[in-house]
Amino acid sequence: MSASEGASGGRLGPGKDLFSVQLEVTEKLLEAEDRKLKVLKAEIEAGKHSDAAAASSSKAKELELQENNYLRIRMQYQRLSQEMQDVAVAGLIQRKPKLKASRSLPAFGMKQVAKPRPSLFDYLVPRPSPYDSTSHTSTSVAGGSSGALLREGPVSNGGVASPLYTPGQHSQELVYKDGILVSGSLEALIELLVPTEHHYPEHSFVFAFILCSRLFLRPYELLARTSRLFHTLQKQFTATGKPVADGPAPKIVQLLSEWTEMFPYDFRDERMMRSLKDMTQTCISLTSDLRKAVGQVQSTLVRKLSILDKYEHVLAQVNSVAMERLIDPQTQVNILMVCESPMILAQQLTHIELERLNNIGPEEFIQTFVKVKSDTPLYRDMKKTSNIEAYVEWFNRLSYLVATEICVSDKKRNRAKVLEFFMDTAMECRRVNNFNSFMAISAGLFMSPVTRLKKTRAKVNSAKLQEIEALVDPVNNFSRYRQALALAITQAGQEEERRCVIPFFSLLIKDVYFLHEAMSDRLENGYIRFEKCMALARVVSQILDYKDTVLPFQRVRSVLNYLMTIPIHTDDELQLASYEVEPPDNSGERKRYQELRLLLGSFGQRIRRSGAGSQPTSPTSTSFPTIQEES
Repeated sequence: MSASEGASGGRLGPGKDLFSVQLEVTEKLLEAEDRKLKVLKAEIEAGKHSDAAAASSSKAKELELQENNYLRIRMQYQRLSQEMQDVAVAGLIQRKPKLKASRSLPAFGMKQVAKPRPSLFDYLVPRPSPYDSTSHTSTSVAGGSSGALLREGPVSNGGVASPLYTPGQHSQELVYKDGILVSGSLEALIELLVPTEHHYPEHSFVFAFILCSRLFLRPYELLARTSRLFHTLQKQFTATGKPVADGPAPKIVQLLSEWTEMFPYDFRDERMMRSLKDMTQTCISLTSDLRKAVGQVQSTLVRKLSILDKYEHVLAQVNSVAMERLIDPQTQVNILMVCESPMILAQQLTHIELERLNNIGPEEFIQTFVKVKSDTPLYRDMKKTSNIEAYVEWFNRLSYLVATEICVSDKKRNRAKVLEFFMDTAMECRRVNNFNSFMAISAGLFMSPVTRLKKTRAKVNSAKLQEIEALVDPVNNFSRYRQALALAITQAGQEEERRCVIPFFSLLIKDVYFLHEAMSDRLENGYIRFEKCMALARVVSQILDYKDTVLPFQRVRSVLNYLMTIPIHTDDELQLASYEVEPPDNSGERKRYQELRLLLGSFGQRIRRSGAGSQPTSPTSTSFPTIQEES
C-alpha cells in the first residue's frame, strides 16, 4: 500500500491515538485549571467585602494570569476535540483493537475488563495488592493516635514541643513486607523522615515521601511538623552534653538541602520560607560550623527560584509576541525560508524541549491531578506553577505547526517538499532521542487535513512514512515506542558524555495518572499505602534523569523564535486550505467544504498565498533570553 493509499485506507491509527492521548491529558489539565480559577474567583469576591485592598489587587493580577492560562488550555482542548471529530467524520478511525491488545493501559500489571472504554481515563481497574489490610497483620495504635506532637499547628518560637516525646514512638506503626516498607501511619512516616542522632532516612524514601505527602497534607504543614519534631529532638540531644556535630542538627541541614534541591518550587510559599529560616537559624545558633552548609542551601534555592521566574517571564513574552503575530497580516508561514536543514531544526526543537522539561518540578505531576478535598480550599494552597501545562501546550502547538506548514502551500511540489522535510526532521529527532518532538511531528503528519492530500503524499518516500508509523504504533500501550525509549536510555547511560533522552511527555503523564487512580492512597486501617508512593516516585524520578544533560549543539535564535511565535491555524482553517489545494473527492467532503466556505469565506485563499514561497517576515524581531544562558 502506498502512502497515499494509507491515508485513505485507515492507516490513521497512530495519528488518531496520539491525538487521543493529547486530548485526554489536555482535558485533565483543563479541569485542574478550572478548579483553580473557581477558587481564586471566590476569594476575590469575598475580598470585595473586606478592607484588604492590597491583597485584592494582587489577587486580581493572579486572576488575569490564571484566566489566560485557562483560555489557552481550553483552546488547545477545543482544537484537539475538533481534530478527533474531523477524523471520525472522514471515516478514518481504525476499527477498535481486541481487548487483549490493551492499547491504552500502561504496563503496571493492571488487568483489562470487557468494558467499552470511550476515554483513556475511564474504567480503571484497581490493581489487586498483596498488601491490603486483610493480607497482613499490623500493629494498631493503642489508645488512639499518640501523634499530638505532629499534629497541625503553628510553630512556636524555637519550635519546642512536648518534652515527653520519645524517638521512635511511632515505629510500631510502620509495616514492612520482605524488608520493604509498604504502609504506615502519617505520624510514623514523618518520624521516619526526620533524622536523629543515629538515623538518617534513605534518599529514595525522602524523595517518595515528600513527593506524595501532598496527597495527605500541604508541604508547609509537613515542613512545620518536621521543624517541631527536630526542635524537640535537638533539645533532648543538647541535654546529653554531646558535641553538636554528632546530633540531629547537621543531618537536618542535609535533609533541607535535599528538599530544596528536589522540590524547590515548594518554597515559593512564604510559610515554607519561614519554617526554613527558623530551622536553619536554630542550626547556626548551635554551631557556626553549619553556617557554610546553610548558606549553600539558601543560595541554591534562590538560584533555582530565580531560574523559574525568568522562565515564566520568557513564556509570557513568547505568548504575547505569538498573539501579536497572529493578527499581523504581514506574518507569513514558510519554515524552509528559515531553516533548510532537518538536522538543525531537530536540534532547535530539542533545545526547546529540554528547556521546558528542565523547568518542570517533579511535584507538579502529583499536584496537577490531586483534587482539593477541603470544602473551603485556598488558592495559595493550590499548584501555582504551570510548567506541565506549558509543555503539553508546546506539543499541541508543534503538531498544528506541522499541519499548517504543509497545508498553506498552494503548489503540490512545495507541499511535498515541506512534507518530506518534516518527515526527515522527525527521523532526526528520533536519532537524537527527542521522542516528544518526534511524536508531535508525527501527530501533525497524520492530522486529517494532511492525510487527505493523496496527490501530495504520493510524491514522498512511503517507506520513510511507514517507519514513522511503526514507532508511533499504539498497540500494547505504545510498546514499540517504550522499547525504543528503554534502549535509548540504556545507550545514553553507557556513553562518557550523557546523551539527551526526551520521552513522549503526555504518555508519561498518562502513566502517572493511571497509577495514581489505580491504587488507593490509604488502606482500610487508615495507614498510608507507601508502596503507591514508591511506584509514583519511580515513574516521576525518571524526569530527573532526563534533565541531566547538556546539548552539544548551538542555538539558532531565528529558528527558535519562528517555532515559538509563528501563527498556527485552527482545524477549520486547515481543513479549508486542504480542500482548496486538493479538491474534495466525495459527497461528504464537498458538503464540509461548502460549510467551511460559508463560515470562513476566502480565508483559505489568503493563508495559501502567505505560504506560497515568498520570504516570511523576520522572526528575529523579538529576541528571547534563554534560561541556560542567563543562569
